[in-house]
Amino acid sequence: MPDTIRLRDIPRDLLSGLVVFLVALPLCLGIALASGAPVLSGIIAGAVGGIVVGLLSGSQISVSGPAAGLSAVVLAQIDRLGGLNGGGFEAFLMCVVLAGVFQMVFGALRAGFFANYIPTNVIRGLLAAIGIIIILKQAPNLIGYSPSHGVTLSFFDLGGGNTFSNLFAISVLPGALFIGVASVALILLWENTRLKRLPLPSALIAVIAAVAINEAFLAAGSALAVTGKGYLINLPTGILESPKSFLRFPDFSRIGESAVLLGALTLAAVASLETLLNLEAADKFDPRKRVSPPNRELFAQGAGNIASGLLGGLPVTSVIIRSSVNATAGARTRLSAIFHGVLLVVAILLLTPLLNRIPLAALAAILVVTGFKLASPRHFVKLYREGWNQFLPFVFTIVAIIFTDLLLGIMIGLGVSIAFILHNNLRRGIHVVKEHHAVGDVTRLELPEQVTFLNRAVLATAFEKLPSGTNVAIDARTTAYIDPDIHALILKFRDEDAPARGLTVSLLGFKNRYDIEDTVQFVDESSREMQSQLTPQRVLEILREGNARFVKGERLYRDLARQMNALGEGRPPLAAILACSDARASTELIFDLGLGDIFSIRLAGNIPGQKALGSMEFACLRKGAKVVLVLGHTDCDAVASACERLAPPATVPTGAFDHFDCITGPIGGAAHEECEASGVTLSPAVAPAADFVDRVSARNVRRTLDYIRANSPSLREMAECGEIALVGGMYDVKSGRVEFFTA
Repeated sequence: MPDTIRLRDIPRDLLSGLVVFLVALPLCLGIALASGAPVLSGIIAGAVGGIVVGLLSGSQISVSGPAAGLSAVVLAQIDRLGGLNGGGFEAFLMCVVLAGVFQMVFGALRAGFFANYIPTNVIRGLLAAIGIIIILKQAPNLIGYSPSHGVTLSFFDLGGGNTFSNLFAISVLPGALFIGVASVALILLWENTRLKRLPLPSALIAVIAAVAINEAFLAAGSALAVTGKGYLINLPTGILESPKSFLRFPDFSRIGESAVLLGALTLAAVASLETLLNLEAADKFDPRKRVSPPNRELFAQGAGNIASGLLGGLPVTSVIIRSSVNATAGARTRLSAIFHGVLLVVAILLLTPLLNRIPLAALAAILVVTGFKLASPRHFVKLYREGWNQFLPFVFTIVAIIFTDLLLGIMIGLGVSIAFILHNNLRRGIHVVKEHHAVGDVTRLELPEQVTFLNRAVLATAFEKLPSGTNVAIDARTTAYIDPDIHALILKFRDEDAPARGLTVSLLGFKNRYDIEDTVQFVDESSREMQSQLTPQRVLEILREGNARFVKGERLYRDLARQMNALGEGRPPLAAILACSDARASTELIFDLGLGDIFSIRLAGNIPGQKALGSMEFACLRKGAKVVLVLGHTDCDAVASACERLAPPATVPTGAFDHFDCITGPIGGAAHEECEASGVTLSPAVAPAADFVDRVSARNVRRTLDYIRANSPSLREMAECGEIALVGGMYDVKSGRVEFFTA
């Protein structure tokens, strides 16, 4: 998708940028406080993340800035490098600049591919966890209890409390509670009524309304008025008058220190990983479903960190809270992120008195609603319905992020996903299939595409469970790689274990890729001895079982080369099948039989006649076939043509088909019977209905069976004596299923 900014998107993007700015402002302050850094460094990072990264990024929804997930890393590094006022912060800014250089190198090396290896359920867990954390952290602000300035992902607070202890507040500021609840109600009303058609974000309306309500309380001298820096935005003032007292810059003299270089590499790795994770999640918010280029994002983040470090700001990453608010507010392009960065600069320089009037309860309301959307119960239900292998990594990711931090939580969720993959690989890597051939049973061990040492235990167990005397086929026809450990295990089983236990081992699919010759030890073609032992009923069972496999797509493996050789030796058939050539489906395939197992007679309309009778008698009397099957099929054009000729006048000119009556004539009797039975009158102007044609086809099969009994005394006597079975069948060309009948 092109990332150009369209004129019609500008108004919505500017409004979205305003909403993100209102949310980002207290977050930047709070993250700086949690990181043990100067308060202004958070604002600088927010502005750089919006402007610099926004200009260079390929993402249209993602918003960058100081990240709560890095606060612990930042705090530790500042302390390790000398402390906030002992030169440690200036050295840390040097780390931030170098980290940006490393990130640009990562982007040039195309390291963004890592994002493709994070499972969707883990990303969903990340989003839901962020939503829950937002709700838990902002609930105190919503009721006016907590004087915190923003959201951090840490479970434990700097003041000694934790996420849950802050919820059990016994003191509530009534005015803040009123403003917070009113803001939530206004947002929900705005988004779920016709008001949402207005080109104004609900979050912006809530902020304006909150300021208006609080100003009204102040003007009236009400006790509900919200005052004090713990309950209103509290920006530093006087920056323009004395910028040197607020701004701090990197110490280039410490660029070569090992602690600085190690800190820079640590920051680059952690910030890049968090960016890729958040970028993947942010793309899911995009209503236009655009995909952000990860390598370009790493380059943009690197440039942003260089600029932030040079100006005295915290490290920046893509941040999920602001990105989700950006999407919720209706952003269409990256202009919203850029504009929010510009507003941060303007605010800190010019609008401090005005912004300090905004109640934190209103911003908490925006975040709580956003958090609920991220952690909606329907997401939990959806993942639960997808199965435990999707649901458990999702839940573990949520719990781990809530109680630890974002990166560790992602790693734990990823570990659970990998555990499921390994479990499935161990349990289901080897597919054991019990095959029932006409000549006996075969246990086929189907190897997966990649066979590694992880499959060793399950393959060894499968070998151990094989009973004595089993025909075993180890099938590697779809296998691309076999680990040397598995290779050695198979050879040992074939050469030592199997002979000692009386097992017959066949190897399939090894010859071309591995140093193992393919060998087929079991006999899968019928012989005269085997044929003599089969009863007509057993042959019918073989036909039914084969058709069931054909329908399921689970055909037996057959050594076609060996079967071709057996054909030259006069291989005896199991059944003679009179099928319709219009079906254009091989009867061997339909019944999953081998070459030579069927004596096939193909005629359009499977009509009887002297030649057909002679072929069936030859198959049974000379070749020993145990079943004669007359096989019709649905959607038979030969039958449909016969039905059309019954409609006066004949719709098919006689001269066009000199011998067509040889086919349609015998079928015509079945068509007449069906017309009488169903009360259908055929019309030359209307083609016969499909279900009518199918019923005629079935009736034609039954008439053919009657014809065989009436005109072939030898076949009739064999059927009456139980030497053969004389049956009919209808093949459904859509499902592949054959329905058998005897009359």
